[in-house]
Amino acid sequence: MNILILGAGQVGSELTEILSEDGHSITLVDLKEEKLEKESEQHDIKIVCGNCCYPQTLEDANIQDTELAIAMTEYDEVNLVACQMIKHLNKKTRTMARIRAREYLKGKGSQIFENGEYSIDVLISPETLITEYISKLVQLPGALQVLDFGDGRASMVSVKAVEGAPITGHKVSELREHIPNADTRVAAIYREEEIIIPSGEDYIKDGDEVFFISAKGNIKKVMSEIRPRDSKYKNIMIAGGGKIGRRLAKILEDKFSVVKIIEKSRKRGDYLSENLDSALVLNGDSTDEDLLIEEGIESIDMFCAVTDSDEANVMSSLLAKKLGAKKVLSLMNKQSFLDLIHQGEVDITVIPNEITIGVVLKNITKAKIERAHTFKKGKSEALELIASPETTPKIIGQGIDDIKLPNGCTISAVIRGKELKIAHHDVKIHENDHIIIFLSDKKLFPALETSLMS
Repeated sequence: MNILILGAGQVGSELTEILSEDGHSITLVDLKEEKLEKESEQHDIKIVCGNCCYPQTLEDANIQDTELAIAMTEYDEVNLVACQMIKHLNKKTRTMARIRAREYLKGKGSQIFENGEYSIDVLISPETLITEYISKLVQLPGALQVLDFGDGRASMVSVKAVEGAPITGHKVSELREHIPNADTRVAAIYREEEIIIPSGEDYIKDGDEVFFISAKGNIKKVMSEIRPRDSKYKNIMIAGGGKIGRRLAKILEDKFSVVKIIEKSRKRGDYLSENLDSALVLNGDSTDEDLLIEEGIESIDMFCAVTDSDEANVMSSLLAKKLGAKKVLSLMNKQSFLDLIHQGEVDITVIPNEITIGVVLKNITKAKIERAHTFKKGKSEALELIASPETTPKIIGQGIDDIKLPNGCTISAVIRGKELKIAHHDVKIHENDHIIIFLSDKKLFPALETSLMS
C-alpha cells in the first residue's frame, strides 16, 4: 500500500518503521530536514521536506497515487487542514488524523466528524483513549493491563503472579479445575526477558506476568487464582491537571472516597476547581516531597502521574512509591525513560504511542480488524479479527486445533454474537465470529495475515 505519513515526530517515526518493515511504500513529510534524513538512513522510504498543508508539498509526495494518508503532526490544526487539502487533491485517498483538543470533538464538532462532513475518515483522540484505559486500570486493583474486546464482553488482563496464590507454582491446566465455572485461557507468560506461549503443561511461577482472557464477569475470579485479591482502591492521587488529568479526575471523583489532583499552574488549578465536583485540587509540584507527605501519600492506593513531562512523571512516581503509595502508574512517551525504569519501581507504565499506533494498524490491513492493542513496549499485540469469506476464507468452518498459525501466534477466544467462547480444541470458527489472536511479536502480523487468507 502507498502510505503518506505527515509528521516525523515520535509516533510518525514509529509508524514509519512498522509500516515500512511490513512492506508498505512509505512517504514521510516533515518541516525538519534533519529528522527526515535520519529516518531515510534507517528505512527504505521517500522523504519530502515541506509544509504538509501546501498543495505543492502534497503533490511532491505523490498524493495522486497515495492510498492512505496519516496526519500525525503535533498540531491539530495542521492535521485538519492537511486532510482537507488531501481530499481536494485526491478524493480516493483515505485519511487518518490525530486530534488532541477535546473542543473539536464536543457538541457540533462531534456531529461534523461523526456524520462524515469533514475530510477525515478515521479520527484518533489519544487523550480520550488514554483516559479510558487508565480509568479501567484504577478500577481493577492488581491489573497491569486491561484490553477490552467485543464491546467489553471479553478482556485480556495481565497480572503479576505471586507465590502463595492458588495457581502460582502449578500447571496452567489446573486453572480449569480450580475455577470450573469461570472459563479462561492463559494467552502468554512473560518471565523476565522470556515470552512463553503456554500449553497446559507449563507452570506459572512467582514473578511471572500472566496474560489471560475471560468474560468480564470472571476477571476477578481468575486474578485471585494468580495473586492474592487486592483490596479495593479508595484513595487516588493524580499528578498533572492537563487534559488527561482533568478527564481522569472527572471519571473517578464519583467512584472513589478521595480523589486529589496536583497541578503546578495556579491558573489551571482555578479552572480545575471550577470544573470538578468533589475532587480536591492541590496547587503545587508533584515532585515536592513535603507536599506529598502533607497530603497523606502513605494512604494513597493509586498514584497516577499523567503530566505532559516524562521526567516529571518518572520522578513523581518513584518518589510517591518511596513515600508509601501502594501502587504507582506513570505515563511515558520516551523509550529512554522506559529503559531506565527497573522492574517493580513503577507498577504500571502507560505508553500513549502504543494506543495511538494500535488504532492506526487496525485500519490498514486487508483483514477485518475490529481492535488492535499493542503492549510490552510496543513489541506484542492482541487483535480482534472478524472471520469473513472475503478476508479469512481458510479458517471458516475449521476447529481451533486445525488452524495453522505462525509460531508465536495463538487464538485466545472467539466472540459469537453476545457469547464468548474460550479457545478450546472443540471450538469451530463461524462466519462473522470475532477472533481474539495474541501475537508475541507484532512483526509476525504479515505471516499471520497470509496464513489466515491463503
